[in-house]
Amino acid sequence: MVSLNACFITLLTIAESCTLVSALSTRRDVLGSALRSATAAGSGVLVSSSLSSLVPIANADDDTTTAFSSYRINPDASSKLDPTLTPIDPNKLTQILSKTSGNHGGAVWLGEHHNSVKDHKLQAQFIQKIHQHRKQQQFGSNNKMAVGLEMVQVQFQQVLDAYISKQISDDELKEQVQWEKRWSWSFEGYLPIFQTCRQLNIPLIALNVDSEDLGLVEANGLPGLSRDKLQKYVPDPNGFAQFARNRYYKT
Repeated sequence: MVSLNACFITLLTIAESCTLVSALSTRRDVLGSALRSATAAGSGVLVSSSLSSLVPIANADDDTTTAFSSYRINPDASSKLDPTLTPIDPNKLTQILSKTSGNHGGAVWLGEHHNSVKDHKLQAQFIQKIHQHRKQQQFGSNNKMAVGLEMVQVQFQQVLDAYISKQISDDELKEQVQWEKRWSWSFEGYLPIFQTCRQLNIPLIALNVDSEDLGLVEANGLPGLSRDKLQKYVPDPNGFAQFARNRYYKT
């Protein structure tokens, strides 16, 4: 579904991501959240959209300004559990995140609060900035990029394809992915992301499990799925088994 040499951006629940996108209200909240998250999630990056009084709002055509501040989380594995933050220049961060090398792709995980308009606007800005950097660097055949959505179930991939190719409207996208039934959080909040990808012709990839299949697994475990359905979700059983042996996966 996604080329191995692509830059892949995934939008998902904030608690599941080691790259945190936050709309917290104060610098103290930002720092406190970073320290708590670093203890739980290990080394990562904290990105805050809340420091509007300190950081200028970005112009889409201006690569020198940005609407967020960014910090590297330095975890502390000692008994003190006292992680720290190191500032990262936002433009430098997006330059780093936009790069892929050779045939090896890269993935950027953008966490969110589902009901935060600021988070979704920041995600859209990240997508735009990374796309802009990759275009400026002229990656050639390696200039592929996609955005994965936890919000949309895999059965609706063709709907996302039709939206990006401008065959259907925003309202038709909402209706055809059964947004109100299967996600329920404000569709309008996510529109900056969808419209940015549509404008830049960036593929949207459905990542969430179909509700019907989730119900089967909840009732009967993986044996509750047919062989074909299991193959759809786990195309590489050996790779999945190796991944699942990791102690971080188990916890």
